[in-house]
Amino acid sequence: MSYRGSVDSLSVEGSAGWIFDGVTGEPVVVQAIYNGRIIGETLADRHRHDLAAAGLGDGRCGFEMNFSETVDPILLPFVAVKPRGGDVELPRTNFTSFADYFRVLHARSPGAGRHRSVFGGLWTDRTDAQRVLQGRVASGATPADLATALKALILDGSMMLKSVLAPVGFSPNELALINLLDADLPIDPQADTNARRLLEAMPGLVFRDTALRAMRAVLDDNPLAYRVVLSRGPVGAFRQPSAMERLTSPAETVALVACAGSEPVLVDVVRDSHQLPEFTVSGESRWTSADAAAGIELAVGHALSVETVEVGPMDLLMVGPGTLYRLRAPEGSTAVTTLCAPARVSPVNFVAGRGGALALRHFSGAMLMV
Repeated sequence: MSYRGSVDSLSVEGSAGWIFDGVTGEPVVVQAIYNGRIIGETLADRHRHDLAAAGLGDGRCGFEMNFSETVDPILLPFVAVKPRGGDVELPRTNFTSFADYFRVLHARSPGAGRHRSVFGGLWTDRTDAQRVLQGRVASGATPADLATALKALILDGSMMLKSVLAPVGFSPNELALINLLDADLPIDPQADTNARRLLEAMPGLVFRDTALRAMRAVLDDNPLAYRVVLSRGPVGAFRQPSAMERLTSPAETVALVACAGSEPVLVDVVRDSHQLPEFTVSGESRWTSADAAAGIELAVGHALSVETVEVGPMDLLMVGPGTLYRLRAPEGSTAVTTLCAPARVSPVNFVAGRGGALALRHFSGAMLMV
């Protein structure tokens, strides 16, 4: 047999949709099955003009089915609609997927914390992160002097670490190297000696005491810097740290933005973008979509606003994994972005045997590997 069909709606009382037998063209009996029991059955012979127009016989292949028992909303994703005697389950439209399961589950336990991604992620990106922070500070797991900055990361999706690169920020030699390198591409230690020399200097810059303590508190691990990118120009593209490179655990990464030059780098942060839903209407995860396209689509759909922050030559801005941002570097300055993940997480290309041409271990235990 050759069936085509869809479950267009599914409720606690019944289901509706269509099914077409491409061999016989005759109406098909469909059944709703839960936990091995048939809880509904009907003949799909309702006429639908849209199906007839699509060339599915005479259009008599729609169905509406009442269940013999009321189904708990949380169990709806486990109800299968199939042709009688067949094993093929009719596909569902997006609004009858497992999103409904989680929606009901969260509604029943509104105080229960959860990660914003099905992949898991950093504790700072949990829905109960503020309560977690209070407990960590009270138990001594997180230094109390970092509580204000970490609260900003939890609420805003980014946190400013003022003057952590003092007293000089990038040295004159490092600034000279930066000006010799191309922008908007990951710095490749195999490209030339200038790239390698700059990368060798990066651990001493981004892993200074206060910044390192903040990263350890957020990542629950020593940081691994796995990508460094230079950005120049008035307006860059919007980015999301988790979508800038494939990771084995995509929701566990942060971007560190520094300013190389005398004029502050401007960072446009999409407010509340770290709290966006995970999936677009088409089912694409914002955590893994290339060029942050899914995150941008969701931000536009939710009409989020943009806030601009200044990153001075001594500052470091930490951007959380799900936050959308873009860089604006004035003439004479360069934005330097370092992507960091917990040491327990690796980029996919490392796992596949690519990358890792340069591996440096900082005396603190933090690492740079690109």
